[in-house]
Amino acid sequence: MDVSDTQTEYVRGLVPEDLLLFSWLQEVALSPSGAALAYTVRRPDAERNGYQTDAYLRDLQTGEEIKLTSGTGAASSLAWSRDGDRLAFTWQSDDQTAVRVVTAGGAPVADYPVSGAAPSELDWSPDGRKLACSRWTPLREAEGRSTYPGVPAPTLRVVTRLRYKQDGAGWVNDRYRQIWILDLATGELHALTDGECDYGGPRWSWSGTRLAFVAVAREQNTPLGQGQILIHDLQTGRTVPMIAGWQGASGSPQWRHDDQVIAFTGHSPAPPVNRSQFHHVWVCDLATGHTRDLSAELDQEVGNYAVADQRAGLVNVTVKWPDGRGRIYFLLTEQGATHLYSASEDGECRLEVWGHCIVFEYSACADGAMAYGMSNPGSPGELYTLRDGVTEQHTDLNPWLSLRKLSPPREYWYTGIDGTPVHAWEIRPLGFQEGRRYPTILQVHCSMFCWDFNLEFQCMAAAGYVVAYFNQRGTTAGYGQAWTKAGSGARSAWGYNEIMLGADDLVQRDYVEESRLGVTGGSCGGYLTNWIVGHTDRFAAAVTQRSISNEISDFGTADIGPESGEVTTGGQRPWTDINAYWRMSPLSAAENIHTPLLILHADEDYRCPLGQAEELFTALRWMGREVELVVFQGESHGLTRGGRPGNRIEHLRRSLGWFHKYLGTRPA
Repeated sequence: MDVSDTQTEYVRGLVPEDLLLFSWLQEVALSPSGAALAYTVRRPDAERNGYQTDAYLRDLQTGEEIKLTSGTGAASSLAWSRDGDRLAFTWQSDDQTAVRVVTAGGAPVADYPVSGAAPSELDWSPDGRKLACSRWTPLREAEGRSTYPGVPAPTLRVVTRLRYKQDGAGWVNDRYRQIWILDLATGELHALTDGECDYGGPRWSWSGTRLAFVAVAREQNTPLGQGQILIHDLQTGRTVPMIAGWQGASGSPQWRHDDQVIAFTGHSPAPPVNRSQFHHVWVCDLATGHTRDLSAELDQEVGNYAVADQRAGLVNVTVKWPDGRGRIYFLLTEQGATHLYSASEDGECRLEVWGHCIVFEYSACADGAMAYGMSNPGSPGELYTLRDGVTEQHTDLNPWLSLRKLSPPREYWYTGIDGTPVHAWEIRPLGFQEGRRYPTILQVHCSMFCWDFNLEFQCMAAAGYVVAYFNQRGTTAGYGQAWTKAGSGARSAWGYNEIMLGADDLVQRDYVEESRLGVTGGSCGGYLTNWIVGHTDRFAAAVTQRSISNEISDFGTADIGPESGEVTTGGQRPWTDINAYWRMSPLSAAENIHTPLLILHADEDYRCPLGQAEELFTALRWMGREVELVVFQGESHGLTRGGRPGNRIEHLRRSLGWFHKYLGTRPA
């Protein structure tokens, strides 16, 4: 296929190679006055087998737009100065990393070269003279690590903290994220923090005398391991916790205009919570230490927890308080969608942008105008503004999709455990005909399936499959805190039993061929896939992606293994109750796996380490079962969302090929 030819009139479904045609909206930054809008767009670069990310600036009054970047590189961390006169962002090219500053009209002001790791999370000081940021910083070399004269230098890693490796970042035992300050007058960059924590999210107070930021300890079983806000006094050099004695999490600090109150995201329970505890929007009175949960009545998770394969970054658990006076803005995940909300300081919450859609990025200004990125099943995402009740679309990033045929998802609910309704969708194959039965692929996950665009699902529909997916009990977000926590301590049982009820409902449809069912999923969906094929033979083929097979070994090798394992097993630890971990391990049922299984994994996946795939493959191959292991080199857990384009395409091709081999594609 010639991917450069998008003018053909031939309309077909999507294929894996179409990945190379996509453009994805990334960051959005509305100027303080609301007159200008900056944003970044990410595109595959087939020649480099990588990505190009460019920055753009649009005048919302005239509609004129300019591109702020040129050449090969990546723009990130858009940040407007408090007066709106300048825009800063980080630019990484093949030969230089720099913080670039331009005027509100896009004219160059200066580039500030940076050696070492790139700055991120830029934030301007109120006087416009400095920029705060976070960046990876080498740990100071400890005494006694040098070699002796004539003795060959050792090659080793010294580990003293948990989370010494982090998915997507690699081994981080010798470095931490620190807060740095860039002086725009001199171009000098100096570190503000120097501790064994990962610091991020810096935010200047309106007076410019204090800086709030988030500290995350590497020990996940401590309160600071969940992330907590610290406040640094720039005059005295003293750093104190925002909330003394706080046992929960806190992040994304936003100052009120008088610097007396900070809005933030967080929760109050002590660790470990395994990311099953919902973040809400809070405010803290700094004088009294009193906190209030502004979004408690919503009973939903703040942030974007929608699962799809279009954006490398997920979650976006943030709040934004544009001028520290008006409303506080945030995203909220609910029933397969992510919506944009705002709240007053007294807790009156208001829905701003909603529908069968995913709002994945947002920005706001003092007069209440909002800019946001929004996707839906027919679009990977476009840029919109909302002002005075009027919505305007500003981009058309993927016009070539009009030359492809998509199959829209059909929403339904089935009866789950105890008669509780379970949210579900199906996508029918292209060319669907009544009276014919089709091979069907069940997608499983414990995160939230959603109203986002999904290339994998569309490719499966184009190949001739019915695709179905459910948000069963235990789903990470979208259906209330009790629904999510129902999966803790019984992940396999709740997930499996309710998924099987969904499968029972699915095969009642006269167009589903029960003898040609396939199952697949990634991450916790990979875990569920492994569990399913060990407890039923109703599926003719399975593909497990970036999965977990052994909870015992996962505890000590995954970057979030300890906290995940302890919550999953109901508070147990391998050395106190190894049987609890083994009972929750799909590997314990390996002898019962007769379903042909394709195992797709990445060798630098530290969320679900490669050993999880190897253990399952070895067990099945030793028993002579039909199994194949494909390892993608140099990729992390986020392979299908942000891995090299060539690997993402091949990953999807392998999955489709396996199902074609065992299920076929033709209707009966």
